[in-house]
Amino acid sequence: MLHTIPLDQLLAPRRGVISVIGSGGKSTLLACGGRALADAGRRVVLATSTHMFVPQDIPLASSELELEAMLSKCNLVCVGEVEQRTGKLIASAIPFSRLADMADYVLVEADGSHRLPLKAHAPHEPVIPAANARTILVVGAGAFGETVETAVHRPEIFCRLTGCSPQDAATPELVARAVAAEGLVDDDDLVILNQVDHMDRPSSLDACHDFARTLGREVLAGSIRSGALVHLG
Repeated sequence: MLHTIPLDQLLAPRRGVISVIGSGGKSTLLACGGRALADAGRRVVLATSTHMFVPQDIPLASSELELEAMLSKCNLVCVGEVEQRTGKLIASAIPFSRLADMADYVLVEADGSHRLPLKAHAPHEPVIPAANARTILVVGAGAFGETVETAVHRPEIFCRLTGCSPQDAATPELVARAVAAEGLVDDDDLVILNQVDHMDRPSSLDACHDFARTLGREVLAGSIRSGALVHLG
């Protein structure tokens, strides 16, 4: 039997700043994970160290005074400045260490992927705050089987990491090799294989196991939107 873990229980053990990196579900994890923690009675701030789309139906604070006032009324608040040119949210001037003092959890979108399901990182990426307590790497399993050149942000770096060509299929094993080569997560961090909508299908489960086995570490798999993920040892 598959062991599922609700998002609030998954995120709860490590308070403070949690940086979400990778592709294929970062914004979804911030919104769904933030709501799950808030519903469990925790005070949660959503933020970015780069830029992200403004979350829907979540109060937005642009100053420390606004944030403090909003957190006194609700458990989930987003903080940052809206960039006029793009309409996206950019980093707040409030230090992340201060945000961690004001809330139980600060969920930070610390990466960009041009809305592609997979990503390889340039030397300046991701942008992890100095106050970071834990990193969560999200991988979009919906891209498995697509070509590297169509599914990966920065495919040239992905190819260099794995020795593949842009026309090769992004198999679970190949993606896991790229993740391992980058070494962006430690043993205490989390890897989430998102966009697996049918964990009960043998083909989906096999792909997840192939990814986890090649990566050589624990992986959480499933659909973040469902509110729970499956633990794969």
